[in-house]
Amino acid sequence: MLVHSAFSHDPVHALRRFLGILGRWARWALPAGVFVGVVLPDLAALLRPLLTAAVIGTLTSALLRLDWSHLAAAVRRPALPATIAAWQLLASPLLAWGASALVGLPPDLRLLLVLQAAAPPIGSAAVFAMILGLDGVLAVVGTVATTLLLPVTLTPLVALLLPGAGIEVDLAAFFARVTLLVLLPFALAWGLRRLIGVQRLARNDGVLGGLNVLLLVIFAIAVMDGVTARLLRDPGFIGLLLAMACAATAALHLAGYLLFRRAGIAAGYQATILSGNRNMGLMLVVTAGTAGEAFSLYVGVAQIPMYFAPLLLMPFLRRSLRGEPPR
Repeated sequence: MLVHSAFSHDPVHALRRFLGILGRWARWALPAGVFVGVVLPDLAALLRPLLTAAVIGTLTSALLRLDWSHLAAAVRRPALPATIAAWQLLASPLLAWGASALVGLPPDLRLLLVLQAAAPPIGSAAVFAMILGLDGVLAVVGTVATTLLLPVTLTPLVALLLPGAGIEVDLAAFFARVTLLVLLPFALAWGLRRLIGVQRLARNDGVLGGLNVLLLVIFAIAVMDGVTARLLRDPGFIGLLLAMACAATAALHLAGYLLFRRAGIAAGYQATILSGNRNMGLMLVVTAGTAGEAFSLYVGVAQIPMYFAPLLLMPFLRRSLRGEPPR
């Protein structure tokens, strides 16, 4: 009986230990997940149906770790989130359009960069912030605000900047997606907080952190579905998309830091994360395939630099916390 009892608890203990280790190694686990998706395309195809569940689960588990009193306080001070939203949804796509024109990129490649810069932050921005040791509150508020405002900004931007691209904005699909990806996690987190209790959740923060990372790794693997086949067929084109994604992601991170660093270290770095990591998967749904095959591939390839973001930002954050400006 004692043997059976000990054995029955082993899987739970092993899972908790695994999640704890995963949470501690989060900055390395995320980029590893992307490369697993490339190296094991069959696994990427197998996990593809879990994409939506992974996105919902990531935001839900992040909300379970947040102090909701801080979240309410942030909502009552909307000036910074509103400024971030204006940068994300209006200023950055205009700058991307102008910069890509100056560089002389062809229209099909300019389209990719404009859609990237016009996108709201990824739903896991709060998790990225938490991996860096930040509270994630501003990241949640900024993500929700910009996602809800996207239909107001995207339609006129597409008409103004990409009139001949043939892009159609499917607002019905967008609102359905927003309801699922934003409102459902809040409802699930609220119910689980009442059911489990805030104190018990706080005692298991390490497990929840590991769960966040596991869901992000699943997403990273699944979103690479189809990229490997095109890589083998046309490595030059995939290499071009990767170079563009790295340059654009780095530029957006840097711009976010320079614009919002005066808001303080915590707020400045959360704004950096929001600015640099864009939810192009949502843009793929909103445009309903009218952005073309290259954009579909770009969405997958662009996950590579984004999933390196926590690993690369950590040294800069540490210098900032010591009062030394990043170099």
